[in-house]
Amino acid sequence: MGTPGTSVLVRPVIDLNGHQPVDSYEIPDRIRRQVELADHHCTYPFCTRPAERCDLDHNVPHAQGGPTCRCNLNPKCRGHHRYKTSGLATCRVLSPGTYLWTLPSGLYLVDPTGTYDLTPRPGTTAWPADPADPPDE
Repeated sequence: MGTPGTSVLVRPVIDLNGHQPVDSYEIPDRIRRQVELADHHCTYPFCTRPAERCDLDHNVPHAQGGPTCRCNLNPKCRGHHRYKTSGLATCRVLSPGTYLWTLPSGLYLVDPTGTYDLTPRPGTTAWPADPADPPDE
């Protein structure tokens, strides 16, 4: 039965929020796939390279005690990975899938809905004033 020349690949269900750290620096395929499914692309601001074509970066370096698990790994294309590793940018994980980048050009929030420029501009405030809070005299 079936159509000649076709095949079916069955993969296990992957819990995107599952936490299964390993002791090694090397990333097992199951964790790599979990990260790629959770973060669909490079997590650098405005980058759209698919996660499958990215390096997986330990946000807290493995040599400094950072675990090899979903919560400490995020995809970065090779150029952005090197840029961050060189110290020219920092990336902080706020929650799984949400990253705060500090770059020479400003501050950016990257989450599943896109990239947001949080850089304060001259003459503006970071947050609107609360109308219930009158200005100081």
